[in-house]
Amino acid sequence: MDQQYDPGNVFAAMHHRVTGDLLRLMDGLYSNIEDGLFELASRADEEGHQRSCFDLMRELRFRRSQAVQHFARGMQGSLESWFSNQPELEEMPEAHRFLAEQMSEKCSAHFGGVLQSLAERTAYALGRDVDISVLPISPYRIACNFIRSMKALEFDDPAIEVVQELFARFVLDRMGSVYGDCNSKLEQAGFFTARELKLVASAGA
Repeated sequence: MDQQYDPGNVFAAMHHRVTGDLLRLMDGLYSNIEDGLFELASRADEEGHQRSCFDLMRELRFRRSQAVQHFARGMQGSLESWFSNQPELEEMPEAHRFLAEQMSEKCSAHFGGVLQSLAERTAYALGRDVDISVLPISPYRIACNFIRSMKALEFDDPAIEVVQELFARFVLDRMGSVYGDCNSKLEQAGFFTARELKLVASAGA
């Protein structure tokens, strides 16, 4: 097999590219975090929630670099899970998995078509069934990584719940072009979707 289109090489290159794109989006998140938290505080009815937003604003200002580093390490560490049916999510508490589902629900629905194509092309390349949720670059897995990075810095669950809307807005909702590029890369490597396989089979019949 041409090394350029070897699944290991293709997925490694794509994963590193997506990680870089995500880190740029994370920079955008933290560049806008204070304005975003101020907006959330202004919309809050309870004084306690407003205070939480302002406390979190101050804390994240000083811990931005650490947060991004933890997130980057998490993404880099998930490379091998392209080739495994057993992602490392089982170790996460159920409450955190539920929060990740909430964070990623809108993005997963909005980009459902291209994510399905990515799952099918991955399945073709690896020779096994692949569910969207286990893709290392799926909205759900990215949200899980964000939660883990926040917990590594000892942010509590209420703090994560405060910033989940901002993470979805500035990171997950801006993944459309990234997923489109990934789909194109896998297509160019010769990895088919289910529909494309049927067309190939029909043409050869």
